[in-house]
This record gives sequence, structure tokens and C-alpha cells, in this order.
Amino acid sequence: MKTKNITLIGSLLFIALAAASCAGGDGNDSTVTAQGTAGDDTAAVTEAVTEEPSVFELLPAADFGGEDFMILINGQKDTQGDIMTEEEETGDLLHDIVYQRNRAVEEKYNVNIVGDSLDYEEVKDTIRLQVQGGTNDYDLYFSHSSVSSLASSGYLYPINQLPHVDLTQEWWDQDAVEDLSVAEQVFMVTGDISPTSYLSSSCLVFNKKLFSNNDMEYPYALAADGKWTIDAFLDMTKGLTQDINGDGAYDYDKDLFSLTSWGWDSPYSLFYGAGGYLSGKGEDDIPYVNFDIEKLTSIYDRIYELVIGQNSNFVTDINEYTNTYACFLNGNAYFCDATLFKIGLFFRDMEDDFGILPMPKLDEESDYTSLVNLSAPLIVVPRNCDDTERTGLMLEALATGAYDMITPSLFEVVTKSKYARDEESADMVDLIIRNRVFDPVYIYQFPGYGCVDGQLKAKSREIASKYESNLKSATKQMEKLIEAYQDME
Repeated sequence: MKTKNITLIGSLLFIALAAASCAGGDGNDSTVTAQGTAGDDTAAVTEAVTEEPSVFELLPAADFGGEDFMILINGQKDTQGDIMTEEEETGDLLHDIVYQRNRAVEEKYNVNIVGDSLDYEEVKDTIRLQVQGGTNDYDLYFSHSSVSSLASSGYLYPINQLPHVDLTQEWWDQDAVEDLSVAEQVFMVTGDISPTSYLSSSCLVFNKKLFSNNDMEYPYALAADGKWTIDAFLDMTKGLTQDINGDGAYDYDKDLFSLTSWGWDSPYSLFYGAGGYLSGKGEDDIPYVNFDIEKLTSIYDRIYELVIGQNSNFVTDINEYTNTYACFLNGNAYFCDATLFKIGLFFRDMEDDFGILPMPKLDEESDYTSLVNLSAPLIVVPRNCDDTERTGLMLEALATGAYDMITPSLFEVVTKSKYARDEESADMVDLIIRNRVFDPVYIYQFPGYGCVDGQLKAKSREIASKYESNLKSATKQMEKLIEAYQDME
């Protein structure tokens, strides 16, 4: 993780109830008034601790007259859960806490939250058509990485210029804010407002039964002590893949593997976990392409040995996608590359006990880093936003409401109790989500972003020439991106 002054998980778990600092701005047609100050002489005191209003309660009051606040969301069921709910509580924890947050926002601002969903590309196309046509179909969009192309094309409103939105606060992912900011403009954000974004963070899962059967120590202590490196991972997995039935082939359901992974995710999660990063930041918040060939080659050599050299179960056929996780679920792999969401999706009913770990890092001096999958939600506002006062206040209300009402339960109950099976794994989840990266070259999918992916699938040890051949075109695209951002200032 890059150096930042952030204590995200501590704040999320213990909810430091500090006052939110609301950014000012010129309103349009909504009337906003200041709400009461924190605490008073009659506040209840328990064990000498004064209960203070939550950050959501400290937002300014407003009355939006029962208007609809329209939100368009990616069509995946898990992503819809960030906003869309049934008309009543259903007993599903995540659904119900999102429902309660939505009702609280609606009551506070006399507004109706209305969510629609479309497929990925349709969401992006709807933004473009809305801005081109000058319509006001939706106030807010939950898109994914493909929306990045709209940022440089003038279709998005700079979120850091919206009234009331304070992107320095814990409920906004500071890694995303820093990594995706260009020339002091932020068009895409994520954070507590999107619990599925947190659950899209990459991690490793290990089979405790196989570890015990092989007299291997669980890697928790290594991870906690900062010693969970990719070299440690290589040493631990050496010789673990076995052709159990002796037929000379490696089958996901018949043999035993050091690692099982999905070929469209694991190259990136291992690469960014090991400290791979293809961008840098210069003065005036200007990013640049940074292909450190020596470092990138060192990382790739280790990933190649881990995935190809050790005969892991590396699934690349889309028709065999679920075999990746069936291999681990049925006890045929020591490790599995996954996301926090996929743990709950595929392993909730797993018979063997398992543990959760961050992705291994390059060396002990480095920080753990977690890739956020390209399908994870990115929140954007259309450029023709007709009421920035209302949109900014609603955006901050949805985010702070999630920070107060969703995230504590998300981490304590959904992520940990349902997915993680022990206290050590719960601690690892904190490490994973506290250290996320949003590399612009990856998010914008500039040339070179997929070198590791392509070379692993080709089972090639060569990587340096691939980065070298993509450097010029990647740099040119970055320059065009910066120029476009600067023209919008």
C-alpha cells in the first residue's frame, strides 16, 4: 500500500463517531439548512462515555419534496445489493442493513431512492446517451471499470467538486481517491457506499485439513509478522501438486494441487499482491506510466513458477470457470485464489475448514496490497447533473449511512462470521481491505496492463519484451488522458 494517513478498518470496526466535514458549494434549486451540533447537556452517559451523533446524523438537513433519486446499477445480482432492496426486510442480513440505510436516507431528506439495473455496457451507454441528449434519467450510476473511458470524454461530473462530498473521509476509499485522481479531479469513487466493492478484493484461501494432514503450520503467523512473501508462498507450495491416480494428467477433481485459480483473475491478483504497479504520480497530481522492467520481471518469474512451474490448476476456459473453485471445495487444492465475495459464493458450505490470507507480497519490507477486480462498482455522476446540491448531499448521505449502518455489520457478520471461520481469518480480512490498489493503467486498460495474463496463458517465461513493446503506446494513451483531464479544468 502506498503511504497514506488512513486507519480505515479501525474506524469501520469501532466507528469513531466524529463530525463529518461537509464541503461547501453553490446550490441550484434545493434548500439546505444546518443541523444541530454534536451532543448536548442531556446526552445519555454510560460508563462515563458520551454518546455522540453518528456521522450520518451530522449531515445537513434538507427536504427534497418527495422527489425520486434515480440510481442505475450494474445488472449483477451482488452489485444490485449495494442499493436495490425489496419493499421490506427479508431476513437476509446484507439486504436488511442496506434496506435500513435506504429508509434512513429517505426519511431524513424526504426523497425516494429508486434503483434500476442494466448490463455493464448498457450502464455506460446510458450515461453517454443521457449527457448527449440533455436528459435527467439518472442522478447516480454504479458502473464498473469500463466507465473510465467516459471520464476523459467529458461525460462525468467531478465528484470532488460536488457540494457536501468530502473525499478525505474514511467512508471514501482513500486508495481509490488517490489512485484515480488526475490533475486534482476525481470522476470515479468507491468506498462504504458499495459493500460489494469491498468484497471484490483479492485474497487467498487455504485448506486447513490438507495442512494438518501434511504437518504444515497455518500461514497466519507469517502474514501477521509481515513475512508472507511470494517466495515464502513458493517454498510452502513446492512439491504439493501430485498426480494421485498416476495417469500422467492433472485433473481438477482427481488430483491434488498446490494452487487452484481462475486464469482471468489470478494473474492480476498475484501481480498486484506482489507489488506490481504500472503507474506513478508526479507533481500536480499527474500520473505517468512506469514500467520498471527489472522489478516486473522479478515478480513475473515468481508468478510463473507458482502457476505454471508447479503445475497448479490454472483454469482458462470460460466453460470450466466453476472447476476452479470446485477443485478447492472438494479438497483437491491447498490454496485457492479468490475474492472475498467468491469465498461466500463458493465455499460457504465447504466441509473442510479453511482460512483466509492476503495475497503474498514481494518482500518483507513491502506492504500487503489487494487488487480490486475490474467488475467492482465505481460510482459516477453524469456531467449534466442538474442539481449538484441534492446529488452531493445524497451521495454523502448514502456513503455515511453505509459507514454507520452497513459496514460494521458487513465486516463483523457478513465478511467475517459467514465467510471467515476463525479469528485469525477475520484479522486477515482487515489486512486485505485496508490495502487496496487501483492502478490507472489497469483501470483504463492501457497497453501492457495484461502482459502477465497473456504470458501466463501462453505458458511463456518471457515478459520484459512485452512491457518494452507496450511502453510507448501506453505512455501516449496516458498523455492523451492527462490532456483530456486538463482541458476540462
